[in-house]
Amino acid sequence: MSNTKPKYLTTKQLPDVTGLSASFFEKGRVYGYGPPFIRIKSGARAGKILYRESDIETWMEKQECDPEGRYDV
Repeated sequence: MSNTKPKYLTTKQLPDVTGLSASFFEKGRVYGYGPPFIRIKSGARAGKILYRESDIETWMEKQECDPEGRYDV
């Protein structure tokens, strides 16, 4: 296991990193098409949503498409 601490991002920070809107990620959490996230619950309140920077990078890489339209990337 690496000794480097993972960097966490909020939903509001994701547009700067990905170019996608915060609402894209909010809807992705509901409909299951976004990257993995961490929900830190705070009692009865909704809590805070965080994303690991490494999970965002991995998820973005999985979105890569072949310019020729092939599926065997």
